[in-house]
Amino acid sequence: MNNYYSIGETAKLADTTIETLRHYDRIHLLKPAKVDPSSGYRYYSDKELIYLDVINFCKKKNMPLHKIKDVFTNDNLDYIINFLKTKDEEIEQEIKQLNKTKSQLSALRKQYENQAYLSDVPLSPTHFSTKALGERAIVKIHSLQKPSLESFHQLQDALNQQLEDAPKDTFVFDLRANIMTTTSEPSENSSVFFVVCEKYPEQADWISILPKGIYLYGYCSEEQRMETIQNIAAHAKAEYNTEIPFVIQSVIFTGMFQWVYEIQVLLTSA
Repeated sequence: MNNYYSIGETAKLADTTIETLRHYDRIHLLKPAKVDPSSGYRYYSDKELIYLDVINFCKKKNMPLHKIKDVFTNDNLDYIINFLKTKDEEIEQEIKQLNKTKSQLSALRKQYENQAYLSDVPLSPTHFSTKALGERAIVKIHSLQKPSLESFHQLQDALNQQLEDAPKDTFVFDLRANIMTTTSEPSENSSVFFVVCEKYPEQADWISILPKGIYLYGYCSEEQRMETIQNIAAHAKAEYNTEIPFVIQSVIFTGMFQWVYEIQVLLTSA
């Protein structure tokens, strides 16, 4: 059963004007589904709404109305199919660009949120607290070890290269940079990048697990990083009698070329 809409309802649903719909009718670009013979009122169906969406998209691409009309009145079905396929591809490209812009805006917003949060947090190689963290599934990226702006930018490409044979649609990653450093010899050579998996298949050889538990943590600058790693391991040993095999360093961007670290070590697992 068809749904019919008045010209006013159609204009609202299609984000256009009543006069525009009347103009489309006059130039035979888009006729209403039916016209009441006694009142002359125009009524449109869902089919016309779909056409209106296509017309609006073509107009946004600066396509003249007479060319749009030529498409809809063309008797060559292959021509119409190819035209709609091309527009579909253009929309997909716009969606990709919008998603990219959205991600960039989200990253920028996160930087300002980090700045606001860290404005009251001391950056210190000796100031530590504890908190509970849940289990984290991670993928280590062995081609990246040394933290730098270049390596942060290379993170996604390095991950894709490492998992090139893995089914991509089964993984969802939090692409914030993290670094794991062994404490026996804390240096760049004992470090490896990793990302946290938000979704992954049950059988995945690339997955390691950071256990749920109580973590000792603190915040520091790039200049304080190696000193903080040594101090947090010593603090865990002195205050909690805990030997720390590795230290986690989560990179927190506070600006386009600025970042600090949240340093974490596991005290007790749950």
